[in-house]
Amino acid sequence: MPFTEIKPSMPLYYTISGSGAPVVFIHPPHMGHHVFKYQHEALSKHYQIITYDLRGHGDSGNIDDYSTIQTHSKDLALFLDNIEVSKAIIVGYSAGGSIAQDFAIRYPSRVKALVLAGGFSEVSTVLLRSQFHLGMNLVQNGKSQLLSKLLAKTHKITLEDQKLVYQDCIKADPQTAYQFYESSMEYKCTDYLNTIHCPVLLLYGQFSHIRSYEKLYEQYLPQMESVLISKALHQLPIRKHLSFNHALLNFLKDI
Repeated sequence: MPFTEIKPSMPLYYTISGSGAPVVFIHPPHMGHHVFKYQHEALSKHYQIITYDLRGHGDSGNIDDYSTIQTHSKDLALFLDNIEVSKAIIVGYSAGGSIAQDFAIRYPSRVKALVLAGGFSEVSTVLLRSQFHLGMNLVQNGKSQLLSKLLAKTHKITLEDQKLVYQDCIKADPQTAYQFYESSMEYKCTDYLNTIHCPVLLLYGQFSHIRSYEKLYEQYLPQMESVLISKALHQLPIRKHLSFNHALLNFLKDI
């Protein structure tokens, strides 16, 4: 399995397929790279598709320090250095979008385009905050297995999807996953969105409450593009992979 050590005793697991412009996918808390399995299969015909497990998640290593969004953003910079990618299209799913946005703000020269699937620049609604608290409470109370089952079931199409997603989820270090949830909930980059000058695509499910953040992005990123995926909730990369991939390809063909 491919690993790269970005810090002493902290290897990151990653996968690369295809060739062309690199596209890097970032997963949410308590998950792993298999949530992008359908992107590897379809998009690698057109681009170099890169997925990786964040520190303390999936097959990646971990070190004993507090993990914040900024920590994960710096990890991404080191990871790209190690695999010799100077500039990439960055795709963040759900709270993985917080890392993607932070990376675009901190390292603008390294981001060719930014894609946020179910993204938000701050957690300002009661419903979204309550979902973060649910994940944090399950992890904190020793119910990571239950959380893993819930995530795997809500993200799957096939039983094979469910198995792969669950295998990633169950490997998550509870403390690191909790810190990812907590730092994502407190992270706010709204006031810095106007410093993002690369092309931006927003993807939302028609029935996802998170789509309300589209109006906020319109205020700060008036040039961004937005696609609403019909009959979809929040779980887009697997559950709506055909529409997800189609929207991504349409956006990237002009980049």
